[in-house]
Amino acid sequence: MNFDQPPREIIHYPIPGDPCGGTLYIYGNAKAKNIALMSAGFPDSQKPFIPLGSRLAKETNTLVGIACFPGFDNTENKPWTEHKNFRKNGYNFDEVCVCFREAAKALREESTCATKAKFTGIFHDWAVTVGSMWANRAIEDGSENAPDELVYFDVVHKPHPLTRDIPPADEKDSIRQAVINNYYRYVFSFAFAAQCYVANVLAIAVFILGMIPVVVLNIGPTGKIDEDSMKLVGKSNHPSISHMIYMCYPYFYADIVQKGVLDDTCTLPQDLSKVPVLYMYGTEKAGKFHTEQSIKVLQRENKEKTSKSMAVAVDGAGHYLYLQKPDECFDCVVKFMKED
Repeated sequence: MNFDQPPREIIHYPIPGDPCGGTLYIYGNAKAKNIALMSAGFPDSQKPFIPLGSRLAKETNTLVGIACFPGFDNTENKPWTEHKNFRKNGYNFDEVCVCFREAAKALREESTCATKAKFTGIFHDWAVTVGSMWANRAIEDGSENAPDELVYFDVVHKPHPLTRDIPPADEKDSIRQAVINNYYRYVFSFAFAAQCYVANVLAIAVFILGMIPVVVLNIGPTGKIDEDSMKLVGKSNHPSISHMIYMCYPYFYADIVQKGVLDDTCTLPQDLSKVPVLYMYGTEKAGKFHTEQSIKVLQRENKEKTSKSMAVAVDGAGHYLYLQKPDECFDCVVKFMKED
């Protein structure tokens, strides 16, 4: 699997505080009838999506742009420390949403399709959170850069509050499941806070000591299959521990600073017949990054043929399912994108 396939072009777009701070890897023909904006989450740059994105560009008529959270990439021209130096407190979710908006605008401007190209948003991990914020806001604002459809990998938020007949809420997690889903998040949050407001050496201590129980007691949300995938990506994209801690800012904002704020803004689209969603998730992991409510809504959409939305469980895969089952994920995404 090639994580170092060079993009056809690299486009820089504005982010809060830096007019050229965002980096978009471009693959495919600008005249393509489809465009796809892709982004992963923690702790990833553009690298994990390069195999899938470059394949979509090569084997389908798609112009692909791969972005990442600000400060998550690390290049000679723009090392991650530049972000830390002028944004030591990272970026809140509204600011990252602006980054996605500008990335979408830059990708749309790159398109030279004779007719308006269909726009697909493809997101993983924390990018699903921000991607759903961006999508819902762009749809509500009537933006010409709003997505026509969405693909979410391994994370999906609750149904839109105006969704008809929302299924009952999920049953309460067991104590162990609650620990698996939440403990590591607070370790990441407090490590980032220590780096931001006290000292990096304290942040490293908090991070390392806090993760010991995760390893010893096996209470992490992912498993060995995901560790192997991260190592595979890390051969060409291995962040330092200080960089890893800086990339924890989404946890800091989600669980401390903006706790509860995301509940009303991170949802499935209100009208899935207009903006359908493909949700794919791996079954080989301890943590759960979706609600059963959303799974049932997407399954109902598919069963009743009210939209092409669907939820697909991928056996033998974990959090990085598009790396662990690349052919299955590719085929499913292409089928979804081709269906009207």
